[in-house]
Amino acid sequence: MCTITLTYNEHDREANEKLAALLATGLFKQHDANQELDIDYSDQSLYEDDPNSLADEKDSYTPEELRALLISDLKTAYGVNDAI
Repeated sequence: MCTITLTYNEHDREANEKLAALLATGLFKQHDANQELDIDYSDQSLYEDDPNSLADEKDSYTPEELRALLISDLKTAYGVNDAI
């Protein structure tokens, strides 16, 4: 699990539309910042480096490259070959 904190102008229509699109993917969920997370910080695996992280492969990716990687991983994880 990973927690990502986004700050944006909540009165900006475009920012709200992009946030709604991000949440609509189902990959993320909105969390009330005032609510405590159920995280066991004593779990040492939280602090280990991921040997399969993207940072090890390439320094930076374009949004299009990241999208392609994500879709490829999702297709593999769900066994889908002809979607998206």
